[in-house]
Amino acid sequence: PTVNPPFTADYGYNITLGPGSFINFNCTILDTCPVRIGARTLFGPGISIFTASHPLSAAVRNGLKGPEDGRPIVIGDDCWFGGNVLVLPGVVVGDGVVVGAGAVVTKSVPSHCVVAGNPARIVKRLEGFVEPAGMAAAAMVVEAKGREKEGEMERLVKRLDALEGELAGVKGELKRLSG
Repeated sequence: PTVNPPFTADYGYNITLGPGSFINFNCTILDTCPVRIGARTLFGPGISIFTASHPLSAAVRNGLKGPEDGRPIVIGDDCWFGGNVLVLPGVVVGDGVVVGAGAVVTKSVPSHCVVAGNPARIVKRLEGFVEPAGMAAAAMVVEAKGREKEGEMERLVKRLDALEGELAGVKGELKRLSG
């Protein structure tokens, strides 16, 4: 992977970068939860990836005294993010996705499509997209691999959701015992 500074992270150890990935200048990753960035994925400048969240209720949020929450983010292989993209907690981006500059990705995106806007919406499907001569065979291999990984990513996200629910219960029990 290549990371151009400045690069800012909450913890850093919750971030996994695939081989050949590229992160341009001014990237911020709030990695309260795991962030997986796939192989050969390209980030333009000014990308923000936020796994962190806080309660909506002001009473529960309680400034810096309240709980911090979060959800993992998974970004597939061979994606391209234009400049100043924002990805919010819990999003899964499939393989081969192109995210238009300035997009705010609020929910998961299937493989092989172009998304843009705020909130980001699918503007084009790339299934069957024909690359220039010599690249078509490689694109077919990537597409097949993407479908295979999409199911695995969905399974892992469901597993993470279950673990988050269990963790929330443990946190509640700890809070009850300490208060």
